[in-house]
Amino acid sequence: MRSVSAALLAALAAALALPAAAVDLTGTWHVLVHYQDKAAKNATAQRWEDRIWVFGHDGERMEWVDYPILVLSDDSGRFEGRSRVLAYWTPNASQAAELAGGPTVNTRGSKTKTLRGSDGAGWKSTNKQQQSVAFITYEETWTIDGAADKPTFTRTDVLGGGGAEDAEGRTLYKTTAVEEGGKVLKGTFDRDGTRTGTFVLTRVGDVKRLSTDGPTPNEKQAEAARKELQRRIEEGLDLGEEP
Repeated sequence: MRSVSAALLAALAAALALPAAAVDLTGTWHVLVHYQDKAAKNATAQRWEDRIWVFGHDGERMEWVDYPILVLSDDSGRFEGRSRVLAYWTPNASQAAELAGGPTVNTRGSKTKTLRGSDGAGWKSTNKQQQSVAFITYEETWTIDGAADKPTFTRTDVLGGGGAEDAEGRTLYKTTAVEEGGKVLKGTFDRDGTRTGTFVLTRVGDVKRLSTDGPTPNEKQAEAARKELQRRIEEGLDLGEEP
């Protein structure tokens, strides 16, 4: 009896000693990148981009949805007029609260990939197109390695066919730190060795509304400028006056 109890205790101790997965990607994430562009005229300028990623599982497959257009009710620090602000933006308190409650996205430009594999072996999307010397083809391959620990997200795009040499680009998000119980991932960002910097993935609420008709941030800023111009005209104000 004692030997059985000892065996059970040993098994329990071994189970408790097994490391738990540090990260569960399933759900919605805000991706924020701070980078500099060596190929740009102003190579030292602070630049940023953000997007929304959604991960889900369908049996033995993983679905990865990328929404490149995030729509926030408060664009302060993000856009000035129709231009993206050249400075590292991070969400202020109200923007962070809006993201936590569930981001709103515009589905224009969104992409969905189905990946096969496992957390241990890695995940990889499959491509259906066949290259041909008669046609120019474009393919993207998305992979995730170390999904349950410190994920590395790689997106490779290849333009080829037509008898020409293939042109390949690669975007790499490599996690170096997992914080807040797996709800925040931080790491390095690299696009072809030209755009380099850091990224932060933050778990946020479920996507609230998907719209192909909603305005992009640039369109929203342009509409606000148009309304202000119209107001000045109607009130007979000098168009050069400060509001």
